[in-house]
Amino acid sequence: MQENEIANYLKDHPDFFEKNASLLADIHLPSPHGNGTISLAERQQLAQRDKITALEERYAELVQNAQENDKTTNKMHQFFVRLQQAKNFDAVEQLISHNLAEDFNITDTCLRIWANPVERKDAGNLVFSTTDDAIKTWVSDIHNVYCGETPSSINIDDWFMVPAQSIAVLPLRHAGVYGYLALASDQEKRFYLGMGTDFLQKLGNHISAALSRYLSA
Repeated sequence: MQENEIANYLKDHPDFFEKNASLLADIHLPSPHGNGTISLAERQQLAQRDKITALEERYAELVQNAQENDKTTNKMHQFFVRLQQAKNFDAVEQLISHNLAEDFNITDTCLRIWANPVERKDAGNLVFSTTDDAIKTWVSDIHNVYCGETPSSINIDDWFMVPAQSIAVLPLRHAGVYGYLALASDQEKRFYLGMGTDFLQKLGNHISAALSRYLSA
């Protein structure tokens, strides 16, 4: 009798082991954990126990992710409130360039704006440094947020103090794209292609709105 015939017979006769309950204890199989042999009944119990353990681990992972998301949401809310409370361009720029990195464990940031400031005194800020046209075009073509390795098509040597392992680039928009905020990480998988960008998009939207108050139309 072939193995498939036995398998089909058991599928077609689900009451077989009810009628032959003693076989559950008499049939011995290799233990999945490598400790000799165990009965068929014990093998089924182990299989169920392994499934339960896997579900518990998955549940614990989901709970941890939810807790981390709650922490991030609270941090973002506090950051957005401070953005709204900032009294001038310098205060907003300091929040973005310094506090943002500390609050969200980001290695470094790079903020660049090619729109003109409303106040002439703000024009000397480093964020208004000349930006290459190639970078402007690249940033303008980003649909939402760029995440991943440093792109080879553009020169970002002056963006960060040390080379980044992964980056996120948030285009800053009002009527159109007027600049960008780049976030650097020393972790290769912190920002990666295909990751969820909901938090980053919200961050970009709020920062864009806060900065636009101090920029010419």
